[in-house]
Amino acid sequence: MKLSFIKVGLATVLTFGAFSSCSDDFLNETNPNQLSLDTFFKNESDALAAVNSAYGALQRFDLYKRKYFFLHDLLSDELRGNDPLYADGQTLVAYTFNSSSETVLDVWRGLYRGVQRCNYVLDNVDKIEPQSDLLKRIKAEAQFLRGFYYFELVSNWGGVPLELSSSTFESASATKTRASAQEVWAQVEKDLQAAEAALPDTYPTAEKGRATKWSAKALLGKAYLFEKKYPQAAAKLKEIIDESRANPNKIGLVDNYRANAVETDATGQYVEFNKESLFEVSFAGPDRTGGFANWNDDGNGIGEGTFRAIEYGITIFANTSPSLAMVDAYPDSDPRKRMNMWGPGATWYPNKVATPYPRNDWQHKKYSNLDVGSSGDDTQNFNGSSINMRVIRYADVLLMYAEALNAAGQTLSAEAVAAVNQVRARVNLPGITVSNGQQLFQAIINERRLELAFEQIRRRDIARWGIGPQVLPGRFVAGKHELLPIPQQELDLNPGLEQNPGWQ
Repeated sequence: MKLSFIKVGLATVLTFGAFSSCSDDFLNETNPNQLSLDTFFKNESDALAAVNSAYGALQRFDLYKRKYFFLHDLLSDELRGNDPLYADGQTLVAYTFNSSSETVLDVWRGLYRGVQRCNYVLDNVDKIEPQSDLLKRIKAEAQFLRGFYYFELVSNWGGVPLELSSSTFESASATKTRASAQEVWAQVEKDLQAAEAALPDTYPTAEKGRATKWSAKALLGKAYLFEKKYPQAAAKLKEIIDESRANPNKIGLVDNYRANAVETDATGQYVEFNKESLFEVSFAGPDRTGGFANWNDDGNGIGEGTFRAIEYGITIFANTSPSLAMVDAYPDSDPRKRMNMWGPGATWYPNKVATPYPRNDWQHKKYSNLDVGSSGDDTQNFNGSSINMRVIRYADVLLMYAEALNAAGQTLSAEAVAAVNQVRARVNLPGITVSNGQQLFQAIINERRLELAFEQIRRRDIARWGIGPQVLPGRFVAGKHELLPIPQQELDLNPGLEQNPGWQ
């Protein structure tokens, strides 16, 4: 069963007051029948609606509904752009984009919208009396989400304005300067540590989709890894691995790799929120046969689907295709190649009818509705997908753990090799054989590319490993493209902001 994060009109509440400046007393009187920042937050139901809105920001057009996956995928070496791709997307693929990129701006503002909604919860939840276990959980959920949003901001832009209280602005304050990257990372750690301590172990079925303490541990371990705090990363990620060993039916790799990118499997079994998924963005359709997604809004009555399937699907927009480098990266013996991409000789299921794949090239299959057991609705114009976007999987935890033990090639660790081989064994591939730390590091780089393909992970892996000029020759410029440009509109609004190196 899907958790549908309905926002109860809160998106309007969170921007209330930004547009009125009348001084007449009768215009400034409070309407007791209208929601406002001062009157909304009174009880558990209000707090729950508020934190649902903080989750709901993930579903918007500027994040996982559309722009987030375009930004990360187009700047990786996994995709190539096709002619229908929108103009700004073409500049991302070519690495000719600049600080005026609409996609960069949209994702920046989408993340700060999420921060704003979390801040509203955190500013108000402790004021509700009496305090309850539910209110404490809601606070922890908001801390996790704010940690997530700031993780996204700092890992993409470096130091950013650090907003830690409610604001009427959906982008960074017009008066704040950038905090250092170290300060933002410290806040990410603080929020995730607090969330980890207070979030529940799991949820009832009707509440699946909310962050658990395992979500917080996984993201905190990832933050430590990105900061190159290898011992802390290894220790935190090992807590999840130890839990998997103790309770393999709760956390672990699912038998079918393909279950990580579909809503139902070949038998029609619902496979979202499975034991491998530690956090995912929930999307919902009217009857689980494909969600209808509005282009750019959230709140009551707004469709909660994603455009991922139709944007990449060749039966509709065909905006992108897997790059030739991505196709060639998979040996034919790796079953993930045909689990992630349609290729010659495949059978697909448009309108739920088994049909020979009609092309001689390779196209997107991950998050497609055209596999057996799926809805087949990629052929319906503008009909969004209700497939959840997986954010952190247990396979990622294993590979991050291996990387943390390896410490960027410094250490040959038998435990790291075992973690990599566990991921490979799931798809019946032989284990890796390495004789030094550098060989292990290269094996981890390769395994992350193949296991986590098309999951909005590769771009930042490329940047933090320093391999951009090698894998994106003639496009990726060292010293510049590790970070995204601060959006020009934000610079114009806030003269206190400084541009990232190479983007001036």
